[in-house]
Amino acid sequence: LSSIGLDPQEEVLVGSGYRIDAIVEVNGKQVGIEVDGPSHFIGSSKSPTGSTILKRRQVPLIDGIELVSVPYWKWDEVGKDQAKKQEYLRNLLSVKSDK
Repeated sequence: LSSIGLDPQEEVLVGSGYRIDAIVEVNGKQVGIEVDGPSHFIGSSKSPTGSTILKRRQVPLIDGIELVSVPYWKWDEVGKDQAKKQEYLRNLLSVKSDK
């Protein structure tokens, strides 16, 4: 996140009692980034667990923070290429490149 010009706060405990992996400011608003590993999904499916669904609903409503998810399989698809990771995050967060 820092590599695309953002200043993330990590492992933030928000008022609703949830912990957010990272919070950044994008275009004047707070956006929470959740890095969703396999435990956030049912079995080997791409269907989120009930607790993940609940968090995704409650944080925006209670805390006013938009949440975006980085599912583990998408991050794995990007691979080790830093430029591709940066592009993925820019697209996810609608952050313009400074190039």
